[in-house]
Amino acid sequence: MERRACLAALVGGGLLAAGLPARRSGAGQAGKGCYRLGQGGVRCATGFVDTPDLPSAACRSHAWAACLAYVMRGFGARVELADLLARAGGAGCAPHDPRSDPARLHAMAGHWQDREGRRFLLGLAPLGSLHETHPDPEIFSRLLDRLSRQPLLCGAAGHTTVVTEITTRSPQPGNPWREAVTVRDPWPPGAGLRPLTDRELARPSWVLGVTLRPVSGA
Repeated sequence: MERRACLAALVGGGLLAAGLPARRSGAGQAGKGCYRLGQGGVRCATGFVDTPDLPSAACRSHAWAACLAYVMRGFGARVELADLLARAGGAGCAPHDPRSDPARLHAMAGHWQDREGRRFLLGLAPLGSLHETHPDPEIFSRLLDRLSRQPLLCGAAGHTTVVTEITTRSPQPGNPWREAVTVRDPWPPGAGLRPLTDRELARPSWVLGVTLRPVSGA
């Protein structure tokens, strides 16, 4: 079975946009490995083959903040979960409906200053949903391209997780089907990698890409 793989540094491309120095805790590898299925079909894995651990959230209401802080640290920003909770106007484990996670995440967009005094602009961009096995090729291609450069935030589990890899199947060139999705989930003990279940993938959800850009003169 023929395999073609192309690897690039996880924080290399992302930190060029962020203008922040790479940190060891955010190191990893992005890759795309493709295998022939026969009759012109191809299976590909896009995403990160090596990602750092995601600390378990102190409580389930922290999932959105834990995941965003994780991605921001991957870009090199010196931020902690508590910084996001303070910006949201609260702390602790006050319960909330996880369906409000996208609104909470979008509320974090804007100007930031991290714990080392560096200023940057945080942006979040919607990238569609993962519930369709046969997604729109153009929209799905943009999502996969973004995933080849950075982990993504996703709500398919019913709360925020971090997408690290998506496996696709392409019976025909240029028309990938979504097959499997791997995430880091802050809910289970250990917050390790796990696949999203068929049930989780079956319901409409959201995916967000994160950008950090340095503020001029910071």
